[in-house]
Amino acid sequence: MEKNQIDEDIIPYLKVTLIGDSGSGKTCIINRYINNDFFPDKVSTIGVSCSNKLISEENKLLRIDLWDTAGQEQYRALGRHFYKDSYVIILVYDITNRESFENLKIVWYKDLLKHNEKYTILAVVGNKNDLYEVEKVSEDEGRNYAKEINAIFMLVSAKNGDNINNLFNDIVNLYWEPEFQEKVDEISNKDNGSVRLKKVFKKEEDMFRSKICC
Repeated sequence: MEKNQIDEDIIPYLKVTLIGDSGSGKTCIINRYINNDFFPDKVSTIGVSCSNKLISEENKLLRIDLWDTAGQEQYRALGRHFYKDSYVIILVYDITNRESFENLKIVWYKDLLKHNEKYTILAVVGNKNDLYEVEKVSEDEGRNYAKEINAIFMLVSAKNGDNINNLFNDIVNLYWEPEFQEKVDEISNKDNGSVRLKKVFKKEEDMFRSKICC
């Protein structure tokens, strides 16, 4: 292997899954973080899609795999397979859409409790903060709910990029904390010593594609 060549098979990856109603802006948040772009007319996600980003912090490499789950009810069961073993779950709502916030509590979070491990980092994210003048959910409501479920809280705007990088920086910092790394080791041991590397990601991706194509 050349000196500067990166072996992606030995880079740990952080699996992050975004859940929430269709139209809340999950895809736009991912696209802003990965590509620093915004496409307001992007077609809604069908099933599940994945993007990734390689970051370096304090001489440590980490690949962030961002799983974007469809918000439509008919795809919800498929999404469960992908967020049940994520290290991070981001619950996204639209601050201009009251129903999207209520559904976080009565649909998405309850579904999450049925299928996710106890070690997960949670984040409650209110998107479209650029439209604060027509908000239907106050910042205090969002913050109080996040506190209730022991989650990070952030108001963001995928449109102008406000707080997008701050959100993922906070998540990565929590991931690298020694206390959480102990939980990562616990998960690895539970999985017979395997670590969540590219090979595992590829297996999940292939499984997803086979379900969509059939």
